[in-house]
Amino acid sequence: MHDNEAIQMMRRASEEIKSLRRTIDQLAPKADAYDAIRQLQDLMPRRSQGMGEDVAYLLDRRIKELLSKPETED
Repeated sequence: MHDNEAIQMMRRASEEIKSLRRTIDQLAPKADAYDAIRQLQDLMPRRSQGMGEDVAYLLDRRIKELLSKPETED
């Protein structure tokens, strides 16, 4: 490889790196906004997919157990 070819290759590589850095700088705010939106979505209530326990049912069942249990002093 001649020096001129090496210099051209290095210049192209350097320009590509600088171009990618500019692209990253432009996309970084969008990525931050996306992350913030995802965090907000995680805070919003979701529709139950039927895989978790029904908390209301568990509470009602426990209330019935406690009401049917003879009263004892604690």
